[in-house]
Amino acid sequence: MTVTSEQLAFYEQEGYVVIKGALTDGDLAPLIQEHDLIVDEIARDLHTQGKIASLHENEPFKTRLARIADECEQVDGVPDIGNTRRRATFDFLRNQRLVDVIEPFIGPEISCNPVSHVRPKLPGTDVAFHQDAVFTTQDAKDILQVTVWLPLVKATEENGCLQVQPGIHQQRTVFWSYSKDLPDTEPISLPMQKGDVLIMHKLTPHGSGPNNTNAVRWSMDLRYQQTGEPSPRPEWPSLIARSRRDPGSETTFEDWHDAWAAALDETPTQIRYPRPSEPLPFEGEMFLDRPSD
Repeated sequence: MTVTSEQLAFYEQEGYVVIKGALTDGDLAPLIQEHDLIVDEIARDLHTQGKIASLHENEPFKTRLARIADECEQVDGVPDIGNTRRRATFDFLRNQRLVDVIEPFIGPEISCNPVSHVRPKLPGTDVAFHQDAVFTTQDAKDILQVTVWLPLVKATEENGCLQVQPGIHQQRTVFWSYSKDLPDTEPISLPMQKGDVLIMHKLTPHGSGPNNTNAVRWSMDLRYQQTGEPSPRPEWPSLIARSRRDPGSETTFEDWHDAWAAALDETPTQIRYPRPSEPLPFEGEMFLDRPSD
C-alpha cells in the first residue's frame, strides 16, 4: 500500500494518521494463531497447577484469556514479544506491507526497537495518557521514531480503542512527568478495524478508556526507528526490519531469537531509566526530510 502525500501532511499536522486496510487477514492470521497457542499454553499450565477449573477451549481468541482471568487473578496478560520469541511474531515485525507503510515516515533503513509489545487489554482496564517519547534513555531521547499501533481484533469505543490528543506534538515538548504536566485538551477516539494501522508521532499524547466488554482488545504497539541510531532500551535487542542499502544486514530469526534469550538472561526485567522532572524541549528531528517537489 502506498502512503499518500495527503496522509503524510495529516500526520505532520495532527501527529497521527490511520492507514485503513494496510494489512490483510493473511498478514495477521499467523500472529493471531501464535498468540492463541500462547494463551492455550497459559491455560494448560494454570490448569495443571489447579488454579483454573476449565481450559476454556471453546472460547474464541478474543474472549479466552478474559475467561481464564475471571478464574485466576494472577492472569493480567501474556508474555511479551521477547519472552516468547516466536517465529510468526518475528515475521510480522518485518512484514513487507507493514514496513512499506512505515518507510515514508522514517526512511528506508528501518529497525524495530525493543520498546514494542503485544497488548491483551482485559475487561475493565484502561491506559493513562502519555507520550512514547518518555520511554527512553537520555542518549536516545532525540531519535526519529514512530509508534505503530494496530488492533488484532476490532477496536471500538466500547472496548477501549486508542485515543489521541491531536496537534500537541507541534509544541515540540516532552512532558516527562506526564501524569501531571500533559496539556488538558479534548482527546479524540480512533475506532479501527483489524487490518488498519495507526502511525503516531512520539510526542503525541495517547491513552485509552476502559474496556467495557467481556472480551479482550488485543493489539500491538511497535516502535520503529532509523537503523544505527541509539536504542531507547539498549539492554534488549532491536532488529533490522529493512535495509535498502544492504539487505544482507537484515536480522534473521535465529539471530533475533538468540539475542533475546541472551539479553533476558542478563537483564530479565527492563531497566527504568531516570527521567527529568519537568517538561523540556524536544531537540531531535520531528519528521523525515523529503525532497521538495
